[in-house]
Amino acid sequence: MVDHSAPIIGARVVPSLGRGSRLPSLRVLGPGAIFVALSAIAASAIYPVIFILVTALRSDEDYGRSSIGLPRAVTLDNFKDAWNRANLSTYAINSVIVVTVAVVLLTTVAALAGFAFAQLRVPFGRSLLGSMVALMIVPPSVLMIPIFKLVSDLELLNKYTGLVLVYASLNLPFSVYLMTTYMRGIPFEIVDAARVDGASKFRTFISIALPLSRPGLATLATLNFLVLWNELLFALLLLQTDDKRTVMVGLSILTGQYLTSVPVIAAGLLFSMIPPLLIFALFQRDLVRGLTAGAVK
Repeated sequence: MVDHSAPIIGARVVPSLGRGSRLPSLRVLGPGAIFVALSAIAASAIYPVIFILVTALRSDEDYGRSSIGLPRAVTLDNFKDAWNRANLSTYAINSVIVVTVAVVLLTTVAALAGFAFAQLRVPFGRSLLGSMVALMIVPPSVLMIPIFKLVSDLELLNKYTGLVLVYASLNLPFSVYLMTTYMRGIPFEIVDAARVDGASKFRTFISIALPLSRPGLATLATLNFLVLWNELLFALLLLQTDDKRTVMVGLSILTGQYLTSVPVIAAGLLFSMIPPLLIFALFQRDLVRGLTAGAVK
């Protein structure tokens, strides 16, 4: 049906834009404009890393002349100072121990709880899950004093165990919610068939739920690793001796000790980036699948 109110140009009818009409799609800009826009976004994200890398390869004198630009002479002394003199090697080992144990504990508990909430009949399961989700809105800084008091009373202050338990408890609500949402994508018919065949609940969890939830588990482990690796507040609060500090605490101390040596600080920042980048590179495919797809396609 032709809109007679529309202006006619030659033999062609030009429809008028009503209130419900949509503006033309961004695709009219063409692939070139979209490429330029995405390149600008990528450059804004990559530039800080490139700046830190270039700064770490410069000497103090070279950086003092100008804070921008390429190094006149490449030097690796800043990496040696950050790794050895600033004790960053010990801090990195401490972070690997604490974060790895916390991620394994978190992933195990969250997978078990997620399977129970999603596939089993748990008494007051919906209320329990809702309570855990509500805990996600509580800022961790609000819990700083009670957590310190609790860890101190349990005699876990300045011990890896205390920080691991704090990390696991603070990130457990999100982890359980993520795994519950993911495991709801497992067809109930598969779980029911395992019950009919005589499989126990734990066997069903090991043989069916875990294999189907591999992308979700990889997503959860990667996200928790990135968050815990960069955590500073509770690591600074609960680990108080120099031989127990994590890499983020070490970098804050490094900033105080080498405040005038920006290249040494940049070298320390580069060292701290290596584990998260490796984890992301190893689990990138599973991470994308876990964020965009269900357990069964």
